[in-house]
Amino acid sequence: MAILSTVEDYVNEARVLLQDTLGSGSGYRYSDAELVSGLNMALEQAHKLRRDLFLRYDTAPYYPVVSGVEVTIDPGYRRALLFFMVGHAQLRDEEETTDSRASAFLTAFTAQLTTPV
Repeated sequence: MAILSTVEDYVNEARVLLQDTLGSGSGYRYSDAELVSGLNMALEQAHKLRRDLFLRYDTAPYYPVVSGVEVTIDPGYRRALLFFMVGHAQLRDEEETTDSRASAFLTAFTAQLTTPV
Protein backbone atom coordinates (compact mmCIF):
# COMPACT_ATOMS: atom_id res chain seq x y z
CA MET A 1 0.00 0.00 0.00
CA ALA A 2 1.30 3.44 -0.89
CA ILE A 3 2.09 6.11 1.65
CA LEU A 4 -1.09 8.06 2.34
CA SER A 5 -0.28 11.68 2.91
CA THR A 6 -2.12 13.96 0.49
CA VAL A 7 -5.65 14.04 -0.85
CA GLU A 8 -4.23 12.90 -4.18
CA ASP A 9 -2.57 9.90 -2.49
CA TYR A 10 -5.90 8.83 -1.01
CA VAL A 11 -7.72 9.13 -4.34
CA ASN A 12 -5.00 7.24 -6.20
CA GLU A 13 -4.89 4.42 -3.66
CA ALA A 14 -8.69 4.19 -3.52
CA ARG A 15 -8.66 3.70 -7.30
CA VAL A 16 -6.21 0.79 -6.85
CA LEU A 17 -8.47 -0.97 -4.32
CA LEU A 18 -11.53 -0.25 -6.46
CA GLN A 19 -9.73 -1.50 -9.57
CA ASP A 20 -10.82 1.78 -11.14
CA THR A 21 -8.66 2.20 -14.21
CA LEU A 22 -9.17 4.26 -17.32
CA GLY A 23 -11.03 2.31 -19.94
CA SER A 24 -10.56 2.71 -23.66
CA GLY A 25 -11.69 6.25 -24.38
CA SER A 26 -13.68 6.60 -21.19
CA GLY A 27 -13.01 8.13 -17.82
CA TYR A 28 -12.78 6.54 -14.44
CA ARG A 29 -15.79 4.74 -13.03
CA TYR A 30 -15.62 6.85 -9.86
CA SER A 31 -15.12 10.58 -10.30
CA ASP A 32 -12.58 12.57 -8.34
CA ALA A 33 -15.48 14.42 -6.71
CA GLU A 34 -17.06 11.14 -5.52
CA LEU A 35 -13.81 9.90 -4.03
CA VAL A 36 -13.00 13.21 -2.33
CA SER A 37 -16.55 13.23 -0.96
CA GLY A 38 -15.85 9.78 0.50
CA LEU A 39 -12.67 11.09 2.13
CA ASN A 40 -14.55 14.01 3.65
CA MET A 41 -17.26 11.69 4.96
CA ALA A 42 -14.58 9.42 6.40
CA LEU A 43 -13.10 12.38 8.24
CA GLU A 44 -16.54 13.37 9.58
CA GLN A 45 -17.14 9.83 10.84
CA ALA A 46 -13.66 9.63 12.34
CA HIS A 47 -14.27 12.96 14.08
CA LYS A 48 -17.51 11.59 15.49
CA LEU A 49 -15.94 8.33 16.69
CA ARG A 50 -12.54 9.66 17.82
CA ARG A 51 -12.56 13.36 18.67
CA ASP A 52 -9.17 12.89 20.28
CA LEU A 53 -7.66 12.54 16.80
CA PHE A 54 -8.82 16.07 15.96
CA LEU A 55 -7.99 18.10 19.06
CA ARG A 56 -6.80 21.02 16.95
CA TYR A 57 -10.13 21.23 15.11
CA ASP A 58 -13.70 22.05 16.15
CA THR A 59 -14.92 20.19 13.08
CA ALA A 60 -13.44 17.56 10.82
CA PRO A 61 -11.03 18.87 8.17
CA TYR A 62 -12.57 19.33 4.73
CA TYR A 63 -10.86 18.97 1.36
CA PRO A 64 -12.75 20.35 -1.66
CA VAL A 65 -10.72 18.82 -4.51
CA VAL A 66 -7.95 16.38 -5.37
CA SER A 67 -4.72 18.15 -4.54
CA GLY A 68 -1.31 17.82 -2.97
CA VAL A 69 -2.66 19.16 0.33
CA GLU A 70 -1.76 16.92 3.27
CA VAL A 71 -4.61 15.15 5.06
CA THR A 72 -4.21 15.99 8.73
CA ILE A 73 -4.66 12.80 10.71
CA ASP A 74 -2.33 10.57 12.67
CA PRO A 75 -0.56 8.22 10.24
CA GLY A 76 -1.79 5.19 12.19
CA TYR A 77 -5.37 5.92 11.13
CA ARG A 78 -4.85 6.79 7.48
CA ARG A 79 -5.63 3.32 6.19
CA ALA A 80 -8.96 3.42 8.02
CA LEU A 81 -9.92 6.55 6.07
CA LEU A 82 -8.99 4.81 2.84
CA PHE A 83 -11.17 1.82 3.71
CA PHE A 84 -14.14 4.12 4.35
CA MET A 85 -13.59 5.82 0.98
CA VAL A 86 -13.59 2.49 -0.84
CA GLY A 87 -16.62 1.16 1.05
CA HIS A 88 -18.51 4.38 0.41
CA ALA A 89 -17.74 4.26 -3.31
CA GLN A 90 -18.86 0.66 -3.59
CA LEU A 91 -22.18 1.35 -1.89
CA ARG A 92 -23.34 3.09 -5.06
CA ASP A 93 -22.79 -0.02 -7.18
CA GLU A 94 -25.79 -2.22 -7.89
CA GLU A 95 -23.98 -5.54 -8.04
CA GLU A 96 -24.69 -7.96 -5.20
CA THR A 97 -21.04 -8.75 -4.58
CA THR A 98 -20.16 -5.11 -3.92
CA ASP A 99 -22.59 -4.85 -0.99
CA SER A 100 -20.64 -7.36 1.07
CA ARG A 101 -17.32 -5.86 -0.01
CA ALA A 102 -18.51 -2.35 0.88
CA SER A 103 -19.70 -3.60 4.26
CA ALA A 104 -16.33 -5.24 4.93
CA PHE A 105 -14.46 -2.01 4.16
CA LEU A 106 -16.79 0.08 6.35
CA THR A 107 -16.50 -2.43 9.19
CA ALA A 108 -12.70 -2.33 8.89
CA PHE A 109 -12.85 1.48 9.10
CA THR A 110 -14.77 1.38 12.38
CA ALA A 111 -12.64 -1.43 13.83
CA GLN A 112 -9.38 0.33 13.03
CA LEU A 113 -10.57 3.54 14.64
CA THR A 114 -12.09 2.05 17.77
CA THR A 115 -9.99 -0.99 18.62
CA PRO A 116 -7.40 -0.21 21.30
CA VAL A 117 -3.82 -0.75 20.26
